[in-house]
Amino acid sequence: MNMTTIFTSILNMSLTAGYCIVAVILLRFLLKRQPKILSYLLWSVVLFRLLCPVSLSSEFSLLRMDLPRMDMNVAAGADLTGQHTVGNAFTTDMHNDLEQNMDDRDKEALPAAEGERGIESRTQTLLTVGAWVWFAGVLLMAAYGIASAYRLKHFLQKAVCVEDNVYEVEGISSPFVFGIIHSRIYLPTGLPETERGYVLEHERVHVARKDYLVKILAWFARCIHWFNPLVWIFFVLMESDMEMSCDEAVLRRLGMETKQDYSRALLALSCEKKEIRNCPPAFGEGKVKERVRNVLNYRKRTFVTMAVIAVVLLAIVIGLALNPAGRKLGDKEAEELLRLGAKDQFVTDYADAWCNREGDALVRLYIDENTAFEHIPMLEKTERGYTFGLSSPWPDEFWRTIPTGEGTDEGKSEIRYYAWTSDPHVSVWKEEITFTMTDEGYRVTDSSLTYFDSIASEDEYMDAYWGDGGYHFTDYEERGFVEAINYQTEYDLENGESDRNAVYRSPETAAEYIMNLAGGAGTAQRTSNGTATVEYIFADGSSVVIPMKDANFNGQTGNSSDDSSESDSQTAVNSEVWILDLPVWNAGAP
Repeated sequence: MNMTTIFTSILNMSLTAGYCIVAVILLRFLLKRQPKILSYLLWSVVLFRLLCPVSLSSEFSLLRMDLPRMDMNVAAGADLTGQHTVGNAFTTDMHNDLEQNMDDRDKEALPAAEGERGIESRTQTLLTVGAWVWFAGVLLMAAYGIASAYRLKHFLQKAVCVEDNVYEVEGISSPFVFGIIHSRIYLPTGLPETERGYVLEHERVHVARKDYLVKILAWFARCIHWFNPLVWIFFVLMESDMEMSCDEAVLRRLGMETKQDYSRALLALSCEKKEIRNCPPAFGEGKVKERVRNVLNYRKRTFVTMAVIAVVLLAIVIGLALNPAGRKLGDKEAEELLRLGAKDQFVTDYADAWCNREGDALVRLYIDENTAFEHIPMLEKTERGYTFGLSSPWPDEFWRTIPTGEGTDEGKSEIRYYAWTSDPHVSVWKEEITFTMTDEGYRVTDSSLTYFDSIASEDEYMDAYWGDGGYHFTDYEERGFVEAINYQTEYDLENGESDRNAVYRSPETAAEYIMNLAGGAGTAQRTSNGTATVEYIFADGSSVVIPMKDANFNGQTGNSSDDSSESDSQTAVNSEVWILDLPVWNAGAP
């Protein structure tokens, strides 16, 4: 899982938690006159949403609205169609250079940056940048918190144990609990005996309820979701409810007659210093006036009242913790989804068998052996089984359309294969298959191959390269073809042979050769940054615009050096090798 995917998951969690925070704030207002333990417990669902990346779904969910969520596939840069396609992010600079060299008709044919692929590319870029900014913020927040805790721990080394887990230390203004595994209560030295009793009761409630762990989890959630202002509000309000509910617990233990004395202790020990803020639960932390007011107004509720309210709030917490279940599919809809999934997998398995040259697998995927031999070129039967495609060209990449067909038993799909040779050169084969359901699963009943090795019109061009909202072709750089061309050129020069790759030296001839165009002519408009726009006009008058780039462009105008002492091999490396500019091409539309 990469950083962008993690960040996208965090954004989705933060968004859902934001709804829960707003809901709890509203409920907290309605519970204003009720014991604060109820409000405190409500924050548990927010903490769950902030820290848990998964959640169960149910019709009982209270999040009935359709929550906007970031698409994890877009974040990961995935191919959303499930096809084997080639293409990278579209860059604005390339688009501007390309646009300057095109007439109005060509510009209409290439809406690039405004196209869906351009939008997806920019979204991925923004998510990537945002992911690293988020990660840097998390590190800074965590480093500051850990450093503060370390300084406090070092400061507390001079504390003196007075009883069990109770310590006294000079230099603090209010008692607090510190520690994770072995929590300790730290008191200021010279604390009056009356106030000391209230303080110990308060801090022992914190220890018994493990409030110090809850606060650490809340701090951790704030570090992760530091960019969400609602999370900061959650942290402050939860901390306030934690302290007020603890005050109420002390009153229940010591009796209502201690309200005034307890309030005086709160005022006397209220925190004025910030060195322990956000770290341990402290006796005098929070809005002291609000706490005093709550203490003076506090009164016990009957068991029945508390039980009824608790049941209602428990239902609300569960409802907020559950994601809304998707609409229940009817039997026909469910059958349709299963059918499409099975068909899609069958077509993928079939295309994989082609590209892997698995003769045995292909024969099994046909309705019978005779049909397989009738439709698969160069299929042979040997003593060891079936084999085919022993010589090039042969495909090892593909993209396919999502299967169609009426009902569950029939299906059709188109598959484009990229067949390449060691020259290197790539051509496109289109296979149309028809398949049907048998007792052994789907089996091909008919197929036909079209070879796009001599494309003579715009219609043929689009049939070969365009489908399902995008262009598709193999990547010469990713496949190592550029290195092979440079190596061959260097070899030819060293051995006094003619340049077998001369076709790549100009964008016009390279576009015609790479894209398998025939019967027409191309004209190129070059830029100073190693790119060019080729307009190829077919014999029938139709035309296509093809963005090209020099794969050996070194950042200067012209690739070959004028230094006469340069070696032939260096000249070979500096030779122009024009290939299809996939980022620009894939961002375009017909």
